[in-house]
Amino acid sequence: MQVVKEQIMRALTTKPSSLDQFKSKLQNLSYTEILKIRQSERMNQEDFQSRPILELKEKIQPEILELIKQQRLNRLVEGTCFRKLNSRRRQDKFWYCRLSPNHKVLHYGDLEESPQGEVPHDSLQDKLPVADIKAVVTGKDCPHMKEKGALKQNKVWLSNCY
Repeated sequence: MQVVKEQIMRALTTKPSSLDQFKSKLQNLSYTEILKIRQSERMNQEDFQSRPILELKEKIQPEILELIKQQRLNRLVEGTCFRKLNSRRRQDKFWYCRLSPNHKVLHYGDLEESPQGEVPHDSLQDKLPVADIKAVVTGKDCPHMKEKGALKQNKVWLSNCY
């Protein structure tokens, strides 16, 4: 029964446009063909689960995680411009936020227009020490996203929760 289910699933993944094409795909996926495919997939799975591969993954994982962390911090230091919603839900102004190079302070402030290039720290009038941030709320957990009819744009907003 599992083979029949797999035949149907594999035939449907090709998205046949007619019943005749579907029947043709089913005929091409015979019992022996399904067994060959399963055997091949099992061999590939065993290759990826072999001891040398697992040891290599374990060895390079800390380096990869550190690289990801550095890339994310570099992006925060570059800064990002967000659309600012006013009380009537218009998005005609902007605010900019960036992390200081020493990673200790978030600088942010309002802008009249979207910046072309980097915004200097001294032009951003507000500061928030990173040590004072208790939580970062994103997506549907943000209070402004819970409001009825909230725009789905700008899903990630920094919230300072105490």
